Amino acid sequence: MMIGFRWQVGGDWTWDTRRILALEGGSLSQFMSSVDPGYGALMWLTSISGFNIWFLHLIGGSIFAYGLGAFCLREPHPWLAMTVAVPYLIIVVSMGYDRQAVAIGFVMLAMIGMRELNLRRFVISMVLATSMHVTSLSLMPVFAIGSKIKKLWLIVIGGPIFAVGYYYLLQQKADTSVSGYIQTGYSSSGAGIRIAMNAIPAIIFLLFRKRFVMSEGDKVFGIGLSLLAMAFVVALIASPSSTAVDRMALYVIPLQMFVLGRLPGAFGKGSYQGLVLGVIIYSFVIMLVWLIFAENANSWVPYSVFSPDRLFGLSM
Repeated sequence: MMIGFRWQVGGDWTWDTRRILALEGGSLSQFMSSVDPGYGALMWLTSISGFNIWFLHLIGGSIFAYGLGAFCLREPHPWLAMTVAVPYLIIVVSMGYDRQAVAIGFVMLAMIGMRELNLRRFVISMVLATSMHVTSLSLMPVFAIGSKIKKLWLIVIGGPIFAVGYYYLLQQKADTSVSGYIQTGYSSSGAGIRIAMNAIPAIIFLLFRKRFVMSEGDKVFGIGLSLLAMAFVVALIASPSSTAVDRMALYVIPLQMFVLGRLPGAFGKGSYQGLVLGVIIYSFVIMLVWLIFAENANSWVPYSVFSPDRLFGLSM
Protein backbone atom coordinates (compact mmCIF):
# COMPACT_ATOMS: atom_id res chain seq x y z
CA MET A 1 0.00 0.00 0.00
CA MET A 2 2.82 2.43 0.87
CA ILE A 3 4.55 1.65 -2.42
CA GLY A 4 1.41 2.00 -4.51
CA PHE A 5 -0.25 5.05 -2.96
CA ARG A 6 2.86 7.22 -2.53
CA TRP A 7 2.72 10.71 -4.02
CA GLN A 8 5.84 12.33 -5.53
CA VAL A 9 8.10 9.91 -3.71
CA GLY A 10 11.12 8.34 -5.42
CA GLY A 11 13.74 9.29 -7.97
CA ASP A 12 11.81 7.95 -10.99
CA TRP A 13 8.49 9.45 -9.93
CA THR A 14 7.66 11.36 -13.13
CA TRP A 15 9.14 8.86 -15.61
CA ASP A 16 6.12 6.53 -15.81
CA THR A 17 3.60 9.37 -15.98
CA ARG A 18 5.44 11.21 -18.76
CA ARG A 19 5.83 8.01 -20.78
CA ILE A 20 2.13 7.07 -20.45
CA LEU A 21 1.01 10.61 -21.36
CA ALA A 22 3.27 10.53 -24.42
CA LEU A 23 1.62 7.28 -25.56
CA GLU A 24 -1.93 8.19 -24.50
CA GLY A 25 -4.47 6.48 -26.75
CA GLY A 26 -1.85 4.10 -28.12
CA SER A 27 -2.33 0.38 -28.61
CA LEU A 28 -1.01 -2.39 -26.38
CA SER A 29 1.72 -3.16 -28.91
CA GLN A 30 2.84 0.48 -28.95
CA PHE A 31 3.21 0.50 -25.18
CA MET A 32 5.03 -2.85 -25.18
CA SER A 33 7.47 -1.71 -27.85
CA SER A 34 8.23 1.57 -26.07
CA VAL A 35 9.72 -0.07 -22.97
CA ASP A 36 10.33 -3.59 -21.75
CA PRO A 37 7.21 -5.46 -22.93
CA GLY A 38 5.88 -6.68 -19.60
CA TYR A 39 6.09 -3.26 -17.99
CA GLY A 40 4.70 -1.70 -21.13
CA ALA A 41 1.62 -3.90 -20.76
CA LEU A 42 1.14 -2.65 -17.19
CA MET A 43 1.47 0.94 -18.40
CA TRP A 44 -1.15 0.31 -21.10
CA LEU A 45 -3.49 -1.17 -18.49
CA THR A 46 -3.01 1.95 -16.36
CA SER A 47 -3.70 4.17 -19.40
CA ILE A 48 -7.04 2.56 -20.22
CA SER A 49 -8.11 2.27 -16.57
CA GLY A 50 -8.57 6.02 -16.12
CA PHE A 51 -6.74 5.92 -12.80
CA ASN A 52 -3.71 7.98 -11.84
CA ILE A 53 -0.20 6.54 -11.67
CA TRP A 54 -0.92 4.94 -8.28
CA PHE A 55 -2.64 2.11 -10.19
CA LEU A 56 0.61 1.15 -11.94
CA HIS A 57 2.64 1.53 -8.76
CA LEU A 58 0.15 -0.54 -6.78
CA ILE A 59 0.34 -3.43 -9.26
CA GLY A 60 4.13 -3.24 -9.39
CA GLY A 61 4.40 -2.84 -5.63
CA SER A 62 2.16 -5.87 -5.07
CA ILE A 63 4.38 -8.03 -7.28
CA PHE A 64 7.50 -6.80 -5.49
CA ALA A 65 5.95 -7.30 -2.04
CA TYR A 66 4.79 -10.82 -2.90
CA GLY A 67 8.26 -11.82 -4.11
CA LEU A 68 9.93 -10.25 -1.08
CA GLY A 69 7.50 -11.87 1.36
CA ALA A 70 7.89 -15.29 -0.24
CA PHE A 71 11.69 -14.98 -0.15
CA CYS A 72 11.78 -13.89 3.50
CA LEU A 73 9.32 -16.58 4.63
CA ARG A 74 11.73 -19.19 3.27
CA GLU A 75 14.48 -17.88 5.56
CA PRO A 76 14.98 -19.25 9.10
CA HIS A 77 14.46 -15.74 10.56
CA PRO A 78 11.88 -14.09 8.26
CA TRP A 79 11.47 -10.86 10.19
CA LEU A 80 15.23 -10.35 10.49
CA ALA A 81 15.59 -10.88 6.73
CA MET A 82 12.77 -8.37 6.20
CA THR A 83 14.53 -5.89 8.51
CA VAL A 84 17.66 -6.12 6.37
CA ALA A 85 15.54 -5.40 3.28
CA VAL A 86 13.88 -2.27 4.67
CA PRO A 87 16.60 0.42 4.35
CA TYR A 88 17.52 -0.02 0.73
CA LEU A 89 15.56 -2.71 -1.09
CA ILE A 90 12.14 -1.61 0.17
CA ILE A 91 12.45 2.13 0.73
CA VAL A 92 14.91 3.08 -1.99
CA VAL A 93 14.53 0.45 -4.73
CA SER A 94 10.82 -0.38 -4.55
CA MET A 95 9.86 3.31 -4.34
CA GLY A 96 12.47 4.68 -6.71
CA TYR A 97 13.38 2.08 -9.35
CA ASP A 98 9.86 1.19 -10.43
CA ARG A 99 10.54 -1.16 -13.36
CA GLN A 100 13.46 -2.91 -11.70
CA ALA A 101 11.53 -3.32 -8.46
CA VAL A 102 8.88 -5.34 -10.30
CA ALA A 103 11.62 -7.38 -12.00
CA ILE A 104 13.31 -8.00 -8.62
CA GLY A 105 10.01 -9.27 -7.23
CA PHE A 106 9.90 -11.91 -9.97
CA VAL A 107 13.65 -12.59 -9.57
CA MET A 108 13.12 -13.45 -5.90
CA LEU A 109 10.42 -15.91 -6.94
CA ALA A 110 12.87 -17.37 -9.47
CA MET A 111 15.44 -17.71 -6.70
CA ILE A 112 12.95 -19.70 -4.65
CA GLY A 113 12.21 -21.91 -7.65
CA MET A 114 15.90 -22.53 -8.15
CA ARG A 115 16.52 -23.35 -4.49
CA GLU A 116 13.50 -25.68 -4.41
CA LEU A 117 14.50 -27.31 -7.72
CA ASN A 118 11.21 -26.16 -9.23
CA LEU A 119 12.13 -25.63 -12.88
CA ARG A 120 8.68 -24.44 -13.97
CA ARG A 121 8.52 -21.76 -11.29
CA PHE A 122 12.06 -20.68 -12.07
CA VAL A 123 11.52 -20.35 -15.83
CA ILE A 124 8.15 -18.56 -15.59
CA SER A 125 9.46 -16.13 -12.96
CA MET A 126 12.61 -15.30 -14.94
CA VAL A 127 10.68 -14.79 -18.18
CA LEU A 128 8.38 -12.35 -16.36
CA ALA A 129 11.35 -10.62 -14.68
CA THR A 130 13.10 -10.17 -18.02
CA SER A 131 9.92 -8.76 -19.57
CA MET A 132 9.88 -6.09 -16.85
CA HIS A 133 13.54 -5.10 -17.10
CA VAL A 134 16.11 -6.70 -19.36
CA THR A 135 18.95 -6.20 -16.85
CA SER A 136 17.56 -9.10 -14.80
CA LEU A 137 19.40 -11.31 -17.31
CA SER A 138 22.58 -10.37 -15.40
CA LEU A 139 21.64 -13.10 -12.90
CA MET A 140 21.71 -15.89 -15.46
CA PRO A 141 25.33 -16.88 -14.64
CA VAL A 142 24.26 -17.55 -11.05
CA PHE A 143 21.28 -19.60 -12.14
CA ALA A 144 23.33 -21.54 -14.67
CA ILE A 145 26.27 -22.28 -12.36
CA GLY A 146 24.80 -22.09 -8.88
CA SER A 147 21.71 -24.24 -9.37
CA LYS A 148 21.03 -27.81 -8.36
CA ILE A 149 18.37 -28.03 -11.07
CA LYS A 150 19.59 -30.53 -13.64
CA LYS A 151 21.56 -28.52 -16.15
CA LEU A 152 20.21 -30.55 -19.07
CA TRP A 153 16.61 -29.60 -18.26
CA LEU A 154 17.65 -26.02 -17.58
CA ILE A 155 19.19 -25.83 -21.05
CA VAL A 156 16.51 -27.83 -22.91
CA ILE A 157 13.50 -26.02 -21.44
CA GLY A 158 14.81 -22.66 -20.27
CA GLY A 159 17.27 -21.99 -23.09
CA PRO A 160 14.85 -21.78 -26.03
CA ILE A 161 12.35 -19.70 -24.06
CA PHE A 162 14.96 -17.09 -23.19
CA ALA A 163 16.51 -17.18 -26.65
CA VAL A 164 13.20 -16.61 -28.45
CA GLY A 165 12.02 -14.00 -25.98
CA TYR A 166 15.32 -12.14 -26.14
CA TYR A 167 15.50 -12.19 -29.94
CA TYR A 168 11.95 -11.06 -30.65
CA LEU A 169 11.20 -8.81 -27.68
CA LEU A 170 14.29 -7.67 -25.86
CA GLN A 171 17.34 -7.60 -28.11
CA GLN A 172 16.95 -4.00 -29.22
CA LYS A 173 16.13 -2.80 -25.70
CA ALA A 174 19.10 -4.68 -24.25
CA ASP A 175 21.44 -3.18 -26.82
CA THR A 176 20.01 0.28 -26.20
CA SER A 177 20.25 -0.03 -22.41
CA VAL A 178 23.80 -1.31 -22.40
CA SER A 179 25.10 1.16 -24.97
CA GLY A 180 23.22 3.97 -23.26
CA TYR A 181 24.93 3.29 -19.95
CA ILE A 182 28.40 2.26 -21.09
CA GLN A 183 29.04 4.35 -24.19
CA THR A 184 27.80 7.47 -22.42
CA GLY A 185 29.80 6.57 -19.32
CA TYR A 186 27.01 7.41 -16.87
CA SER A 187 28.13 7.52 -13.26
CA SER A 188 26.04 6.84 -10.15
CA SER A 189 26.98 8.55 -6.91
CA GLY A 190 27.22 6.04 -4.08
CA ALA A 191 27.59 3.06 -6.41
CA GLY A 192 30.69 1.91 -4.55
CA ILE A 193 28.83 1.87 -1.24
CA ARG A 194 25.92 -0.07 -2.69
CA ILE A 195 28.25 -2.62 -4.29
CA ALA A 196 30.06 -2.94 -0.94
CA MET A 197 26.74 -3.64 0.80
CA ASN A 198 26.50 -6.78 -1.34
CA ALA A 199 30.21 -7.61 -1.07
CA ILE A 200 30.22 -7.69 2.75
CA PRO A 201 27.70 -10.56 3.10
CA ALA A 202 29.34 -12.26 0.11
CA ILE A 203 32.72 -12.31 1.86
CA ILE A 204 31.14 -13.49 5.11
CA PHE A 205 29.39 -16.36 3.36
CA LEU A 206 32.35 -17.45 1.25
CA LEU A 207 34.71 -17.48 4.26
CA PHE A 208 32.35 -19.02 6.81
CA ARG A 209 29.85 -20.99 4.71
CA LYS A 210 30.45 -24.14 6.78
CA ARG A 211 28.93 -22.37 9.77
CA PHE A 212 25.65 -21.80 7.96
CA VAL A 213 23.27 -24.71 8.43
CA MET A 214 21.27 -25.06 5.22
CA SER A 215 20.42 -27.43 2.42
CA GLU A 216 22.98 -28.21 -0.25
CA GLY A 217 20.82 -26.36 -2.79
CA ASP A 218 20.79 -23.23 -0.63
CA LYS A 219 24.54 -23.43 -0.14
CA VAL A 220 25.20 -23.69 -3.88
CA PHE A 221 22.82 -20.76 -4.41
CA GLY A 222 24.64 -18.70 -1.77
CA ILE A 223 28.03 -19.41 -3.30
CA GLY A 224 26.86 -18.48 -6.79
CA LEU A 225 25.25 -15.22 -5.66
CA SER A 226 28.28 -14.34 -3.52
CA LEU A 227 30.65 -14.86 -6.44
CA LEU A 228 28.48 -12.62 -8.61
CA ALA A 229 28.53 -9.95 -5.89
CA MET A 230 32.33 -10.04 -5.89
CA ALA A 231 32.37 -9.96 -9.70
CA PHE A 232 30.45 -6.67 -9.55
CA VAL A 233 33.22 -5.22 -7.38
CA VAL A 234 35.69 -5.96 -10.18
CA ALA A 235 33.23 -4.71 -12.80
CA LEU A 236 32.77 -1.42 -10.93
CA ILE A 237 36.51 -0.82 -11.06
CA ALA A 238 36.86 -1.80 -14.71
CA SER A 239 33.65 -0.42 -16.23
CA PRO A 240 33.47 3.10 -17.72
CA SER A 241 29.92 3.35 -16.37
CA SER A 242 29.24 2.84 -12.67
CA THR A 243 25.52 3.23 -13.44
CA ALA A 244 25.46 0.08 -15.58
CA VAL A 245 27.13 -1.98 -12.83
CA ASP A 246 25.04 -0.35 -10.12
CA ARG A 247 21.74 -1.14 -11.86
CA MET A 248 22.64 -4.79 -12.51
CA ALA A 249 23.92 -5.27 -8.95
CA LEU A 250 20.44 -4.46 -7.59
CA TYR A 251 19.46 -8.06 -8.32
CA VAL A 252 22.11 -9.30 -5.86
CA ILE A 253 20.55 -7.43 -2.90
CA PRO A 254 18.62 -10.57 -1.76
CA LEU A 255 22.05 -11.93 -0.78
CA GLN A 256 22.03 -9.42 2.10
CA MET A 257 18.82 -10.92 3.46
CA PHE A 258 20.05 -14.47 2.80
CA VAL A 259 23.32 -14.03 4.74
CA LEU A 260 22.72 -11.31 7.34
CA GLY A 261 19.36 -12.78 8.29
CA ARG A 262 21.14 -16.06 9.09
CA LEU A 263 24.05 -14.61 11.09
CA PRO A 264 22.55 -15.30 14.53
CA GLY A 265 22.14 -18.98 13.65
CA ALA A 266 25.65 -19.24 12.22
CA PHE A 267 27.56 -17.38 14.93
CA GLY A 268 25.01 -17.21 17.72
CA LYS A 269 26.42 -19.57 20.35
CA GLY A 270 26.21 -17.49 23.48
CA SER A 271 25.56 -14.27 21.56
CA TYR A 272 22.37 -14.97 19.61
CA GLN A 273 20.44 -11.93 20.85
CA GLY A 274 23.51 -9.73 20.45
CA LEU A 275 23.83 -10.69 16.79
CA VAL A 276 20.13 -10.08 16.18
CA LEU A 277 20.50 -6.64 17.73
CA GLY A 278 23.67 -6.07 15.68
CA VAL A 279 21.88 -6.79 12.40
CA ILE A 280 19.04 -4.46 13.39
CA ILE A 281 21.48 -1.68 14.31
CA TYR A 282 23.40 -2.23 11.06
CA SER A 283 20.15 -1.84 9.08
CA PHE A 284 19.28 1.30 11.04
CA VAL A 285 22.71 2.81 10.34
CA ILE A 286 22.35 2.07 6.60
CA MET A 287 19.00 3.86 6.62
CA LEU A 288 20.37 6.83 8.59
CA VAL A 289 23.47 7.23 6.42
CA TRP A 290 21.39 7.14 3.24
CA LEU A 291 18.92 9.73 4.55
CA ILE A 292 21.69 12.10 5.62
CA PHE A 293 24.28 11.73 2.88
CA ALA A 294 22.53 10.52 -0.29
CA GLU A 295 22.39 13.30 -2.88
CA ASN A 296 18.85 12.41 -3.96
CA ALA A 297 17.34 11.45 -0.58
CA ASN A 298 15.11 14.52 -0.77
CA SER A 299 13.14 12.74 -3.52
CA TRP A 300 11.90 10.28 -0.89
CA VAL A 301 11.41 12.71 2.01
CA PRO A 302 8.86 13.56 3.21
CA TYR A 303 6.68 10.57 2.41
CA SER A 304 3.20 11.56 1.25
CA VAL A 305 0.16 9.73 -0.14
CA PHE A 306 -2.31 10.40 -2.94
CA SER A 307 -5.14 12.73 -2.05
CA PRO A 308 -8.67 11.61 -3.08
CA ASP A 309 -8.91 14.29 -5.78
CA ARG A 310 -5.89 12.82 -7.57
CA LEU A 311 -7.06 9.20 -7.79
CA PHE A 312 -8.40 9.58 -11.35
CA GLY A 313 -6.63 10.97 -14.40
CA LEU A 314 -2.87 11.09 -14.85
CA SER A 315 -1.15 14.03 -13.20
CA MET A 316 2.39 14.94 -12.21
